[in-house]
Amino acid sequence: MDYDLIIFDCDGTIVDTENLSNGLIALMLNEVGIKVTVEETVERFRGKGFSNITAFIKEHLDHDLEFNFEESFRQRCKILFEAELKAIDCVEHFIKKLSVPCCVASNGPQIKMKTTLEVTGLNKYLPESHVFSAYDINKFKPAPDLFLFACDKMGAYPDKTLVIEDTIVGGQAARNAGMDVLIYAPEDQEEYLDAGYKVFSTYCNFDYKSI
Repeated sequence: MDYDLIIFDCDGTIVDTENLSNGLIALMLNEVGIKVTVEETVERFRGKGFSNITAFIKEHLDHDLEFNFEESFRQRCKILFEAELKAIDCVEHFIKKLSVPCCVASNGPQIKMKTTLEVTGLNKYLPESHVFSAYDINKFKPAPDLFLFACDKMGAYPDKTLVIEDTIVGGQAARNAGMDVLIYAPEDQEEYLDAGYKVFSTYCNFDYKSI
């Protein structure tokens, strides 16, 4: 199918943040006395809003923290990303050769995406006017609102829009919005295939029209 718009998720889809950010979440949770592994944070929080982490902390601690956990995480995450973050392999070439407009729509806040896109150089292709956050409208995936909002701002129609995601939550949001969706999954694809999603494992020499 020919599309009028491609919407990318950000974390784990075009920038390789997942291991870095979930590693930091695990570290900070352990620092406040909640014993978790990186694997557990990935399973619990990947693709979801930060409110899930806040709720998890309240559930596992019998006292309030003396600092703002999210604010501290954002500050430490920025330093970590600036030092170590990279774009997903071949995604810059993939975006560069697209013949249709594209944008980003993420559950993450604008300030986080500003950092990740600037650090990886992807802001050359995805300016601020093409970057949309669930925090902008206070509606988070798997609700369809963010994708519909991005689609409207980009002047496209849902049935002519392709979403590229890396999580079930994002895939559900795309389906709920009436959009086609592809899942980027370099490994462990069974979950997505079992849920009926079309999956690809690399952007290198990837043609989205062939799936």
